[in-house]
Amino acid sequence: MYFELKDVTADILAKSRRHDGLCDLPLDLISSDREAYDIQATAQNALGFERKGYAIVGTSDVSRRTLGLAGPIYSEIPASALLAGVKEFRLPPGTIGVQCELVFTMLRPFPDAGEPINLASAADAVLTCRPAIGIIGRRTRRVFYGDNAAIADFGLHVATICGDHSGALPPAELADLEVTTFLFKQTVFSGRSASVMGNPLNALAWLAGELSANGRQLQTNDVVATGSCTTILQVWAGQHLAADFGPLGQIECVFA
Repeated sequence: MYFELKDVTADILAKSRRHDGLCDLPLDLISSDREAYDIQATAQNALGFERKGYAIVGTSDVSRRTLGLAGPIYSEIPASALLAGVKEFRLPPGTIGVQCELVFTMLRPFPDAGEPINLASAADAVLTCRPAIGIIGRRTRRVFYGDNAAIADFGLHVATICGDHSGALPPAELADLEVTTFLFKQTVFSGRSASVMGNPLNALAWLAGELSANGRQLQTNDVVATGSCTTILQVWAGQHLAADFGPLGQIECVFA
C-alpha cells in the first residue's frame, strides 16, 4: 500500500473500532507483516487511548486453525479495552468469539540490556498472573484470512476482561493448569495452559523477542494476554460464560 492509503486505512479502522462499526477495507492488499504492524500502530494512535500492554492471538495450534493464522500475532491493548471487575460485556458487530487466557503483569522492564529472552528470564520479569477472557473480532464486513489482515485489524483484539490477581506461579505449574469453560453452568470445553506454546511464559518471551527486534521492550506494569488455553469459543448475546483456571481462580461474564 502507498503511505497515504495506509493512513486512510488506519483511520477507517480506528473509527470502526471506536464506534463499534464494520467497514469494507480490502485488507487482503496488505503485502507484509511490517506494513500490517505499521497500519495497526497508526490506527492505535488515531484511537488516542493510553496503552496498557499487549494481547497475543494464535499461540495454540487450534486457535490458529480457527482464525486462519500461520503464527502468533500481537497488538497493543488500549486502556479502554482492558477491563477488570466487569460482569457483563456487550458484544460488538464482527465478534469472532472469546479466548480463555492468562494475563501477566510485568514486574520490571523486559528484556533488560543484554538479557537473554527465555522461559526463565520471562518468569523472573513477571509480578502477577490472573485469569482472563479475551474478546476477539474483526472490523471488516468481509472475512480475510491470513496474518497481515489480522495484524492490521488490531490483531483481532476487541477487549480483555481480567479476573483477580494471583501470585506468579512457578513455570512448571503455569504449564500444567487445566482450564474448564462453562456455558450456562454446563461444561463446554477443557484445555491445558501447555497448549499456549508449551507454557504461557513462552508466549510472553515470544512477544518480548518480537518487540526487542524492533528496539522496544515490555515495561513495568504492562499486561500481556497470552492467547487461548482452549479452542476459540463462539458466544452470543444472553449467554453466561465461566472459566475455571484451577489454582489461579475463576472468571465469568454475561454477554449482552
